[in-house]
Amino acid sequence: MGQDFMETTHDKFVFRVKKGYLYHPGECWIREDGDVITVGITDFLQKTAGDVAFLELPEAGAEVAQGGEAGIIETIKTTVSLISPAGGVIRELNTALEENPQQINTDPYGEGWLFRLAPANWDADKNNLMKAEDYFPIMEEKIKKELAK
Repeated sequence: MGQDFMETTHDKFVFRVKKGYLYHPGECWIREDGDVITVGITDFLQKTAGDVAFLELPEAGAEVAQGGEAGIIETIKTTVSLISPAGGVIRELNTALEENPQQINTDPYGEGWLFRLAPANWDADKNNLMKAEDYFPIMEEKIKKELAK
């Protein structure tokens, strides 16, 4: 498991970044799955936002823009706007999250995925995303700022 992730420990929390995924500064990730891309939120976001109580995602067939709002997560602590890391058409929603939104907290890079998207301009959108190795130090800086609060 450790080889699939980059990890850092701050205070009592372990923060993980999945290798092989692409990351948007809005704290979401993309995994390429053939002609669609799977989207979820980062471990950093799910840990700092808290336990997910409610999730609102766009309808299948809806169009989203890269960097545009693609839903809302409500936790005990806060409400977070979800950012789409790529533009395109929503093809599938993770309906398992309707019954168990906590999967976002327990497995943000796996069973906690949010939606699948047919990208409209993937080559251009991909240029605005970061590899895990580039996102990791940015996440570490965000962690330091959170802990300083």
